[in-house]
Amino acid sequence: MKGARTCGPCTQCCRVMAVEALGKPAGVTCDHVRQGKGCGIYDRRPNACRTFECVWLMDEEMPHRFRPDQTKVVLDQDAKGQWLIARCDPGNPQAWRRAPMYAALKGRARDTWGSGKIVLATAGRRAWLITPGEDIDLGEVDLSAGLRVTERADGSVAVEAGRA
Repeated sequence: MKGARTCGPCTQCCRVMAVEALGKPAGVTCDHVRQGKGCGIYDRRPNACRTFECVWLMDEEMPHRFRPDQTKVVLDQDAKGQWLIARCDPGNPQAWRRAPMYAALKGRARDTWGSGKIVLATAGRRAWLITPGEDIDLGEVDLSAGLRVTERADGSVAVEAGRA
């Protein structure tokens, strides 16, 4: 269910998200974006755009400073709610490391570590796993293939791509 918030002038998801129905890859601004006005095909936009809702829109308690056009990060979740994903513009791939975003992501990683939930940052196909202790550069991976994250007895973390 959509919250009371609106996107306003923010079109960050129109850059970072892929939209298969439009042939639009992640990291490329959608041809239908009208700067300062939003979507030029809003009334006939594809279902993927109609149903997408970033975490900032869903969480009315989240401060305005976390709106994606302010942070350059679109907070997203996987369908099962197991992954919190900080999606960055490939032209600004380290945006997730800036305050206040980084502190929020690390806090979430600490709060959910060991529960099966994980925190990720992405820029295009490049991904990082954010853990309470370290940030692990996963390189270019296909997250749709899944990840298996395990903590070893010594506290280090092992990540296998292609397994959920």
